Amino acid sequence: MDFALYRLIAAQQGVFSTSQALDHCSDAEVRALVRTGRWRRSPWRGVLLDGELPDSPLLRVRAAALAVGGDLVACHSTAASLWGFDVLGNRMLHFLGPPQLVNRRLPGVQVHPSSLGTDDAVLVDGVWCTPPARTACDVVRTTAPIDGLATLDAALRTGTCTREQLAAAAAAQAGLRQVVRLRELIPVSDAAAESPMESRTRWRFIQAGLPAPRLQIRLVDDGRTHYLDMGWAEKCVGVEFDGLEAHMTREQLAADRDRHNWVTEHGWTLLHVTAIDVYRRHLAMVARTARALGVPYRQRS
Repeated sequence: MDFALYRLIAAQQGVFSTSQALDHCSDAEVRALVRTGRWRRSPWRGVLLDGELPDSPLLRVRAAALAVGGDLVACHSTAASLWGFDVLGNRMLHFLGPPQLVNRRLPGVQVHPSSLGTDDAVLVDGVWCTPPARTACDVVRTTAPIDGLATLDAALRTGTCTREQLAAAAAAQAGLRQVVRLRELIPVSDAAAESPMESRTRWRFIQAGLPAPRLQIRLVDDGRTHYLDMGWAEKCVGVEFDGLEAHMTREQLAADRDRHNWVTEHGWTLLHVTAIDVYRRHLAMVARTARALGVPYRQRS
């Protein structure tokens, strides 16, 4: 087989088209290489993969990018995954093109026409995608409100963009749907948020009209230092989000209870919330927090 083909496959980071392969070998050779596992077929017709590469989300995106065509760029949660701040885990792959784009429907792929075009595309891990600030803004505008702040926090945490760049990207999207909601979230976004669920918890408080909590509050005394996920230092009220892994062992549970006792002994009210509170019992969660803060709270319609 022509060694030029292997150089091409390497240059394209393990993905290549059937037509590219047929430029260098026969149809029978292609079938034989697939049958032996040296190559394998991707989920999209006409795109092959190097059989020695393990399956991965990135390899899947590269294959999809080749399938939809080089004039389209990854966007929304797909681009967010490439930039390292996807909080949705969406298996649907998203690509963007010009407003006059002809539909290119493929299984597991959604193609979006955009009035903003794709001239600002950036190459990331072999895939052209929208820039980080634009990507984050696109995700916030087109997904559930509860995921918006989590996306912005995660984007800032990666260091791929700044709050000023987010504001500029939002300004460029003036007139698009949900851009007002996006602009309201950018000023309260914060790279200090350590997990998407902490961001969603904080969004519940802000959306309900409570004062925005400060993140990663540092408490020091008796030679010990502890950090609270979020809270209101002037009121000595802290909130901790407890994930499934919070108390996996007896040692972790004992350490957590010791920490809780130390914080409360130092005059703090420490509230614990879980995913059920954030998603299903958020009205009670907000009301309980408002009582601890001593601020009025009226449930919004």
